[in-house]
Amino acid sequence: MSLLKLVMRAVIAVAAAVLVAACASSAKPSSTATPLPAVVPTSAPTAMLVPPTPVPIPTATAPPTATAAPPTPTPVPPTATPNPPTSTPTPAIATSWLTDSTVMGMYGRGFGIAPILGRLGFYANASEMAQDVAKWSAEIAPYNGGKKILPAIHLIYALAVPCSASSDCLLYAEGQTPDLTATYIVPAQQHGWLVVLDTQLGKSDPVTQVQRMIAKGYLKNDNVEVALDPEFHVVPGHETPGIPVGTITADQVNQVQQILSDYVATQHLAHRKILIVHQFGDQNVGDGVPYMIQNKTAVKDYPNVDLVIMADGFGGPEAKVGKYNKMTDPTVYPFIHFRGIKIFPPNPYEHAGHYDHPMLTFPQIFGLEPTPGKQKMAYPPNVIIIN
Repeated sequence: MSLLKLVMRAVIAVAAAVLVAACASSAKPSSTATPLPAVVPTSAPTAMLVPPTPVPIPTATAPPTATAAPPTPTPVPPTATPNPPTSTPTPAIATSWLTDSTVMGMYGRGFGIAPILGRLGFYANASEMAQDVAKWSAEIAPYNGGKKILPAIHLIYALAVPCSASSDCLLYAEGQTPDLTATYIVPAQQHGWLVVLDTQLGKSDPVTQVQRMIAKGYLKNDNVEVALDPEFHVVPGHETPGIPVGTITADQVNQVQQILSDYVATQHLAHRKILIVHQFGDQNVGDGVPYMIQNKTAVKDYPNVDLVIMADGFGGPEAKVGKYNKMTDPTVYPFIHFRGIKIFPPNPYEHAGHYDHPMLTFPQIFGLEPTPGKQKMAYPPNVIIIN
């Protein structure tokens, strides 16, 4: 995969975004803990006093007659007033979607929107997408080790556009689909799918973008995840997203993970949040592409986050497998537990040849077969994004 092709891809994506922007118009729920009911004090029993027994006065003519003392009443203990039952929630441990599933994401700007940007635009709605999901799931299932396949709507939530069109060089999905919850999140829940909100960053930054998603109320949904795409993070001194290829830092990745981990805990969500970070430039690859996560060895693990390093970029099998293995090598990056790969089938709306040819087969993707050049995937992916 050459740098020229990567740059061409960025240009195509930006150009498409302008077309989308032209037709577009341009939250955190509070969790109030229920107070524990007050404990009703139980009064201690009051001791009952026994009246003294009168002493008889003896007479000279008759012996005194003993007068029996009245029986001492036995005090009855008071009846305890029962306290109202207290519902004490047991803190749930957030579980991972990825331990027993392969996530399969359909990528794009939205249903029926800009299909040149990804196959999500091929579908009018979730029902149409479900038909395609069934086809791709059947192709993956024989090779993923028996894991269930968990589909996802991988939505370009914040699309990078020329900076003259937006102060942060981003066009948000609400500009085209005002009610994202009704259009994407709820239908995904009904189908048992995830939704990934992907930000291309523009002149913004990862923390600001995730805080925006929280403020909008999207991340309170247990099936909504986050993706960061550093490629279109505007480089200081430049005005075009993706030219040159953008980067983020390990510290920014850690800050986002901390925010997400805390949010899962405070909202008592059932599952850890998935955080996907796209890459096709890496220090361990060293092919001239900027290192898309600067100081990557400083990335850390967080208790309620599943961090996925996503091998992005179109190209042939040798380049894709080689980069995947190097970017997700746990001997170099010990924090990596989950991996992903993005595949680019031919797109009838895209005529510049920005697709994988030939495309990796699923036996190759899951490391069951080598590429023609005898390369083999070192670790099977946990996430597959279909562009």
